[in-house]
Amino acid sequence: MRTKIDPDSFGFLINDIARMTRSVFEREIEAAKLTVTAAEARVLAHMARSGPSRQHHLADRLGMTPMSLTGFLDRLERDGLIAREADPKDRRAKIVTLTPRASETLSQIAQAGARAEEEISHGLCPNDWAIFLATAHQLRANITGQNAISAKTEDVL
Repeated sequence: MRTKIDPDSFGFLINDIARMTRSVFEREIEAAKLTVTAAEARVLAHMARSGPSRQHHLADRLGMTPMSLTGFLDRLERDGLIAREADPKDRRAKIVTLTPRASETLSQIAQAGARAEEEISHGLCPNDWAIFLATAHQLRANITGQNAISAKTEDVL
């Protein structure tokens, strides 16, 4: 018995949105003529979001292998945007941190991200966009097992 696959099911829809969002972001990064690639911009943005962390934890959050991340980190370190130091708790592990030099690049990445979000949310009223974001936060919390209902979410609903 064949079951019909719904191309508009949640899984397909969210994957399509993620893929297309990444493309819009990549275009904005290229248009801004930054010194980093879109992939490197994502690495820096995740580092800014999470603070200093072990390389393998950063790779997990980015959904990539530690080996793949190493190439990005090598270039970012060479450009003075990140630093890697031995973890004092385990000298074999490396802690990656942003350098002060990354601040301007992160500002430019944030501007590119804001332009991408503006394009993606075009035509939605601000309240609908806020509800969508609150729902997306709750979905992420459901998946990670965290309680996402916050005052911010309740304010929108």
